[in-house]
Amino acid sequence: MIDLGCGSGRLFEALLAGGAKRIVGIDGSPHLLARATRRIEGHASLRDARARGRIELVHDDVRRVRLQDRFALAILAGVLSHLDGPEDALRALSAARRLLEPTGTLIVDVLGPGGLPPHDLPLSLDWEQTSGGRRIVRRSRLERRETPEGLRVAYATLTDVVQADGTIARLPASFRLWYPPAAALVALAGEAELAVVAVYGSHDLEALHEDSERCIIVARPKVG
Repeated sequence: MIDLGCGSGRLFEALLAGGAKRIVGIDGSPHLLARATRRIEGHASLRDARARGRIELVHDDVRRVRLQDRFALAILAGVLSHLDGPEDALRALSAARRLLEPTGTLIVDVLGPGGLPPHDLPLSLDWEQTSGGRRIVRRSRLERRETPEGLRVAYATLTDVVQADGTIARLPASFRLWYPPAAALVALAGEAELAVVAVYGSHDLEALHEDSERCIIVARPKVG
């Protein structure tokens, strides 16, 4: 199976436990792939699986993966929201379809309507902790904008690392996220020559409704 946008490899253990014989993790961020490598090295089961050739990490863009392999299962978990909108999402879905075997399955997992931020959030404290003698404080703010193609969110964090001598390192970061409604995802899947066979609102496969925390689309390549 192929984990498109695998990030730090957070799904690898669950995928192996679920019976995956081989996992190819794709991500466009060298930093996240380095974290995935550290995760593998820090877990005996993952380390053993990689030594046996069952886990492979590949640096590539999920919108245009260049692998020639074909897979029975592809996963896009929490990925589409980090793309720029419908055009990029269509590219990613089309790339996923090309990577599937004719009878393969694609699972797309994004936030559902009940998991979306209901309003803007001003700069406020997220958490504060101490690590290695340093005090670390993170604040964030969120601005949301409804658009025809879905909810656009501008999310920014500000992390202060306070050393024992009082020196402060301020680390800003910002993200732009896009949350398409389920109907838009289904339509994009169709444009990508994928047939949607199921839509769920949770990892327990509950029906999708307005309070669902997740929106999970299951699709297969169209026939003919």
